[in-house]
Parts: sequence; structure tokens; C-alpha cells
Amino acid sequence: MLQVKRPRYDELKETLQLLLVFREEFSDIYPEADIGKVAVTIQHHFDNGFMCNAYVDQRLVGTIGAIPSEWWFSEKKFLAETWFYVLPKHRNFKIVRGLLNKMKDYAKNKKLVLQLPVSSGKDSPALYERLGFKHMGNIWRYK
Repeated sequence: MLQVKRPRYDELKETLQLLLVFREEFSDIYPEADIGKVAVTIQHHFDNGFMCNAYVDQRLVGTIGAIPSEWWFSEKKFLAETWFYVLPKHRNFKIVRGLLNKMKDYAKNKKLVLQLPVSSGKDSPALYERLGFKHMGNIWRYK
């Protein structure tokens, strides 16, 4: 059974472990992860931004995090996605849609534009288009 929700504080360690799996999967793209920095970033998002996890049969299979940020040219804020990861065997539309819809709802409630950078090269444009995002170079925007 799929559950998509904000993690509890006691689930943050599990989120950290999943994000380290993300880094390992993309070790050819990203530098080595600093576990302390990852932990601080997760805590910052938990306290000041958006975090959501996907669980299948109570097992963590995906996570997404975002933080409100200012445009470099304006005081107006937008919601900047920081991480988005789903374990390979659980990558399907239902899980991805669940995570993205929670983030879209958060952005809407905060009256923020949502931006998703595409950085892994494994993202599917059709998926983002299907969920209402508009393509802007390597960024997907949802308003």
C-alpha cells in the first residue's frame, strides 16, 4: 500500500540513508556526499521548507525536498526543489505523482511558483508535462 506524507522527526535518519543511496546511484555525476551536510540540509527542510516521503508497505521508497528561495533579481520567492529520489524498482507514475502533487499543493498554499531542475539526465519530460509543468531549458516550472 502506498502512503505519501511528511516524515515524522524519527523518520529523518531513514530519509538520510535513502539520500545516500541516491548519491551512490549517481556517483558518476555528483561528488561524494558529506553525511553531516546532508543531515543539516534534511533538518533545515524539515524545519523551514517542504519534505515528503513515499512509503510502500511502510518501507521508504522515495523522498522529495524543497525550500522557499528568492529570485536573484527580485524579492519574490519561489519553491526550489532540492532533492527528488525514488528507488529504481519503485519508479512509477503513481509514486512520482504522489510526491510531486504534495509539493505542488505546498507551493500553492504558500503562493509560490515551483521549479524543478533536471540534473540526472534520467528524468522524463513526458512525466512533467503530464503533471502540468512547463519546460524552461533544464528547469520545469509549475504555477
